[in-house]
Amino acid sequence: MKDPRAMRRRQKSPVFVALLLFNLVLVLIQLWLFVSVLEDILASHFAMAIPAAVTSAVILTVNIWMLRGIDRMDANG
Repeated sequence: MKDPRAMRRRQKSPVFVALLLFNLVLVLIQLWLFVSVLEDILASHFAMAIPAAVTSAVILTVNIWMLRGIDRMDANG
């Protein structure tokens, strides 16, 4: 029977890569939101500023949650 700790160590790399790819998607969404809102503000349309700020705060929260998970994963193993 295989050691569960060895299996867990082997799984860390793919999980880390998946989290990095998900983080890349989140950063691209934030960049898209920023550019869209900036274009709207330059066109004197301010309606999207608050929803984009809320969405950006949610994305920040998700990124902090993932960072804590990576720290916890690194501390355990």
